[in-house]
Amino acid sequence: MSKILVADIGGTNGRFGLVDACEHDTGYNAVQQLSLPSADHDSLADMIRAYCDQTGINMPKFACLAIAGPIQDGHVKVTNLNWEFSIGRLRDELNMQALDVLNDFSALAYAAPHLQASDKKTLYNVKGNSHAPIGVMGPGTGFGAAMLAPVRSGWKIIPTEGGHCSFAPTTGKEIAILQHMRREFDHVSIEHLLSGIGLVRIYKALAAIDGKECEDLQPSDVSQRALAHQDPLCEEALETFCNILGSVAGDKALSWGALGGIYLGGGIVPKIANYLPQTDFVKRYVHKGIMRGYVEDIPVHMVTNDKAALVGAAAWLVDNTQALQY
Repeated sequence: MSKILVADIGGTNGRFGLVDACEHDTGYNAVQQLSLPSADHDSLADMIRAYCDQTGINMPKFACLAIAGPIQDGHVKVTNLNWEFSIGRLRDELNMQALDVLNDFSALAYAAPHLQASDKKTLYNVKGNSHAPIGVMGPGTGFGAAMLAPVRSGWKIIPTEGGHCSFAPTTGKEIAILQHMRREFDHVSIEHLLSGIGLVRIYKALAAIDGKECEDLQPSDVSQRALAHQDPLCEEALETFCNILGSVAGDKALSWGALGGIYLGGGIVPKIANYLPQTDFVKRYVHKGIMRGYVEDIPVHMVTNDKAALVGAAAWLVDNTQALQY
């Protein structure tokens, strides 16, 4: 059986690995994993060749790539990289038999049913409906969101732009944050708050609301100071961030009918995995008025495996490429 090349390509790094198509019962564990700096390569084709050269393998005949960027009509534009390419032309250039490309959150969504216990941490533990839709979302550079819907043949990915829905404040302080941010943005979206730069925006908004001095911090500065209890304003910003995430997760669970569960991914969640349960995340998640009972039946898991998109990419290609099913 041919090995599948899988990759998670972002603006900073590309993570690569090889998966055996027969390993669906063991979670599609990728071997020969390697991370390469994206900026060191002129194109994705060059990056894939570099992976093969550095691992000493021949170019695989099958590949599925998770890409941080939009995919339309077989054309891909990688966000934060000056890379655009045709999937068909890339397949032919690399002499592959099958090449597919998914949005990174679509790949993460497809991974959800295949994750092992060690790949996730349960934040809200109830028994979900294994035959119902699954919702996947999370903050990183932006706010990604996708659904996985059960169909007769297995699962169907439904990509969304849920991060660009309007931010709905729940507390008086959050209303003040919204009012402060409307001075800069005509439309304040979820992504404006639940992202790396969003954490900084919350920090600065809280400072302005309370008449406090703030510094010119990076997202990692805010989170690190908060987790180390070094700065009360940073702590309030991170706590507010987590509480808003709880409300948004509950909103998505309701609007998507995600009775199969909510999965939190993205670059930020694994870094605050131990802190998140200490906040009002779960309280805000289930705080849905007359629909509280509905949301209380939906579990929430944090994806802690930062290679989960590789799992989703492999599962997608196996399930959707006829040549790999024999």
